[in-house]
Amino acid sequence: MKALLMKEFKWNWRSFRYPAFLLVVLFFALLDPPMMKYINEIIGYFAEGFEMVMPDPTPGDAFVSYLSDVSQIGLFVLIFVIMGSVSREKESGITGWMLSKPISRWQYLAAKLLVHYAVIIFGLLAGSTLAYLYTMSLLGQIPLAEALWGTAALIAYTIFIATIAFTFSTVLKSPLQAGGLTVGVFFLSGILNLFVSKTAAANFYPNTLLGQLKPLIDGTSGPADIVGPLAITMGLSVLLIALAGICFSRMEL
Repeated sequence: MKALLMKEFKWNWRSFRYPAFLLVVLFFALLDPPMMKYINEIIGYFAEGFEMVMPDPTPGDAFVSYLSDVSQIGLFVLIFVIMGSVSREKESGITGWMLSKPISRWQYLAAKLLVHYAVIIFGLLAGSTLAYLYTMSLLGQIPLAEALWGTAALIAYTIFIATIAFTFSTVLKSPLQAGGLTVGVFFLSGILNLFVSKTAAANFYPNTLLGQLKPLIDGTSGPADIVGPLAITMGLSVLLIALAGICFSRMEL
């Protein structure tokens, strides 16, 4: 199993897939705090001759900006990183060659998922730590517990989208199909959230995790407000993993 984990990590690292995701997270962690700090000066420079009064940014604004940017741009990059995890290797014949060795199909999938999840968790924790410290140095401190809960909500939703992309990559024939359908689900879930967020179903809807990022950081909501969507999101991720494994175990390669 250790050899499978190392192979998966090295292959994705050398092909620049993991570095691409980590660099996007790093980019927003370094960009958003100073952008929020100097937003009034930037607007004043480009809106010369117009009087615009903007409220002074708060530390929470900068950290929420980082979380929001990663939840959009970062997730798009992650989808393209994961969409070929299995389908690309099925196309090239690598999967068949790997499974000709004493490796079970479940081990093959588990190694990929474990490495993907480890990179996601490490990347988002590192990015949030950097954004937190940079925000503190420029604008002031955010309560640590609130920053941690906001990061936890982002990690859970990111893992959910990554699992969707991985499942499509496992059951479909090509990376483009897997990536296209995952992007479609991502957009559709956001559109549905416009309606679901106004109903009691929001307490069990994964996108509520993103909608709660700002309230969590502002302190207007707490952990109790994301328990439902967090549990559902994690449960759906587990079900998708099981579905991918069952389909893959019955698949002719």
